[in-house]
Amino acid sequence: MKVLGFRGDPKAPRYAVVSEVGGAYVLENATSDNKLSVPASITEDADAERLDWMYRELLAVFDAHPGIDKVMIKQNEFTRQDTKAKRRSAYNDAAVVLACAHRGIPVEIKIYGSIATTSKDTKRHAENRVGKTDKYWDTKMADAVNAAWWGLHHP
Repeated sequence: MKVLGFRGDPKAPRYAVVSEVGGAYVLENATSDNKLSVPASITEDADAERLDWMYRELLAVFDAHPGIDKVMIKQNEFTRQDTKAKRRSAYNDAAVVLACAHRGIPVEIKIYGSIATTSKDTKRHAENRVGKTDKYWDTKMADAVNAAWWGLHHP
């Protein structure tokens, strides 16, 4: 089974492709692309253009990693304060849901409590559960790894 974990971010969403082989978890994109940097040509206020770009990027990720059985999104922990960054992150999550719907791939949306980690422990848990990437290793990437691991560990 292969799961894509996704963590929205307004400027550079992250994704992890994790598979299970013989009971071992493999981070398939540990040494390759895992960061979707929004092109500089997309301005701060171009939300429609940003969503279209995100949707197309996800389709390209699906094509680059055939056989993805499920997508797990680690969404923001929402509080009483809404911010432009959180809204843009939510828009990215929505583009992922749409891409999954068009490809017939099941998708689940999770928060820290539902993937058995916290913002403080996400990097440590991801490293222990699956491993870490060679570049761009941060909490957002760890969130994507943990979400994918959860999807494999709890089919």
